[in-house]
Amino acid sequence: MIKSVSYFNFENALEALNFYEAKLGAEVVSKTMGDDEMFKDLPEEYKMPKDVAKRFVMNAEFKILGETFMVSSTRDERPISNEGTNVCFTFDGSNDADVKAATDFYKRAIEAGCEETMPLGETEWSKLYGMFKDPYGVTWMINAC
Repeated sequence: MIKSVSYFNFENALEALNFYEAKLGAEVVSKTMGDDEMFKDLPEEYKMPKDVAKRFVMNAEFKILGETFMVSSTRDERPISNEGTNVCFTFDGSNDADVKAATDFYKRAIEAGCEETMPLGETEWSKLYGMFKDPYGVTWMINAC
């Protein structure tokens, strides 16, 4: 089976990953840092400075609401805009467990300081819809079908 996985790039991916885990309930599946043992035999000119390597995410995988996402730090920790990056969780609005999971996720995000851009509630197109932006520029949507 072929599937698509959203891949984020952040100036400070470790900070974002820690935020997602602590505040949004993400489960970190794997994380390879710039100071990982696999890079020890690289020629010196390819190694990162130690202070950068210990906070630099080469690649990480995490899950939110059962969906997989991947993330890495930008090269040389360059600033990057994630404006326009959107994630939309769709679910069965008549499934109480799905509604509770989506509602809890949304409320956790707002309590964590994410910017509420559309309050969670009923709309013309959905029994339950809401939207917020996280501190890293990613917009997250909840949409009951």
